[in-house]
Amino acid sequence: MQKSLIYKICGSLGIIGCIAVIAGDVIGIILHEKHDPISDTISMLAIGKYGWIQDWGLNILAFGYMALAVGLFTWKRSGKKWLISLFILLLIGIDLILIAEHNQYAGRPGYTIHRKLVYALAGLFLMLTFLISFDLKSVKGYLKKLSLWIASLWLILAPLLPFIPDSWDGAYERFVCTLLVIWPAVVSYYLFKIPGSETKSSFNNT
Repeated sequence: MQKSLIYKICGSLGIIGCIAVIAGDVIGIILHEKHDPISDTISMLAIGKYGWIQDWGLNILAFGYMALAVGLFTWKRSGKKWLISLFILLLIGIDLILIAEHNQYAGRPGYTIHRKLVYALAGLFLMLTFLISFDLKSVKGYLKKLSLWIASLWLILAPLLPFIPDSWDGAYERFVCTLLVIWPAVVSYYLFKIPGSETKSSFNNT
């Protein structure tokens, strides 16, 4: 398979994953009669007969993260920080799938499992956006700054979530989690645009 085709497939899957998780949240809010997006967290959408919608959104996002790892590995297969970053991308995908599977425990016995998975996601995403920034600049110059900005915002905003009043934690969580969607969406877009027939240096100058 030509590299350009791999870039387009993986980039498309990454973008689809971002769209799917947003759609899952919006559709879940509409169908879940008792859900208040301002005061109820995202995970609460998984409780009830429409919970599968949000879970599918998370699962598709997870596959999007994994596809992004495959596409970026196709583009470059060397460098310690780079390879660790791609491994973290895969771990984030796995973690998101596990979160989707354990969402039904939100606010119930077994919530400890869900909470640990969410904490793991928070740590992995921070490491990812910081480590991968050094090499992403070769894909597109400003992606390094974007990743570092995302990492900084995540470091500042995510730890505050447990201290947000219950009446606002749903809205705040959704606000913070946009970073989990913005970053892969932008990187996937530029992965899609990488021409397989050109060298990395020539692409970086376009």
